[in-house]
Amino acid sequence: MQFTTPPKSFEEQIDILVDRGMVINDRNRAKRYLSHLNYYRLAAYWLPYEEDHLTHRFKPGTNFDLVVDHYVFDCGLRLLVMDAIERIEVSIRTQWAYHLSHAYGPHAHIQPQLFKIK
Repeated sequence: MQFTTPPKSFEEQIDILVDRGMVINDRNRAKRYLSHLNYYRLAAYWLPYEEDHLTHRFKPGTNFDLVVDHYVFDCGLRLLVMDAIERIEVSIRTQWAYHLSHAYGPHAHIQPQLFKIK
């Protein structure tokens, strides 16, 4: 697949967003986020604010800071969910190992006859 769009500098990316109607109060902050997160990663968060998906025009009042706030919230939520999943995983493995070893001995996990092979 050949891409026909040439790469854009961070300044050019900011100009594109502004031309499409996004409000950017602090160009340096926008440049910092674009340089670390990637234009297309953030695009997933500004997509709901597009008025027209063909032209990528933004709804009036769409602000880069709001898009970043959504991204930061999503990162925090992802960390909370991963933390909860990790705790559940460790608890289940602990319970499994405890009950298996008490029922079948300390080496139950390496006894193939205890497991159903499909």
